[in-house]
Amino acid sequence: MIKWKDSYSVGYKDFDEQHMELIRLINKVEALIKDKDLDEDTLFDEVNQIFAEILDYTVYHFESEEKVFDEKNYENNETHRKAHQEFVENVKDLVGTFDSGKEVREIAFKIYNTLVEWLIKHILGTDKLYMKKLD
Repeated sequence: MIKWKDSYSVGYKDFDEQHMELIRLINKVEALIKDKDLDEDTLFDEVNQIFAEILDYTVYHFESEEKVFDEKNYENNETHRKAHQEFVENVKDLVGTFDSGKEVREIAFKIYNTLVEWLIKHILGTDKLYMKKLD
């Protein structure tokens, strides 16, 4: 489980709240993966639904950031947008490998780990670059 840490804050309440929501959604995936009472079909259906929510919410979050970048003429706007686009494509590709009946728990866990790693790296790396530059 990812627990929110003050060090994850990027200094903008809306973005921090959106990051917290992404963490909440990702944590739901972990909880489902660890639920040994779920059969593979149910696990697939529930995790697949959450992956769709994560993708949708990620796109919403990125659009929120990018709107502020445009309004504030953020200097790293294009680089940040490119990172967003690459992540969305990567998640789409990963979720495309998630197929019912084929090692559902293992593949879901791999996708979960990728999401966790990327989100934390993105928040602590790329997102931290805009701290105090959007005021």
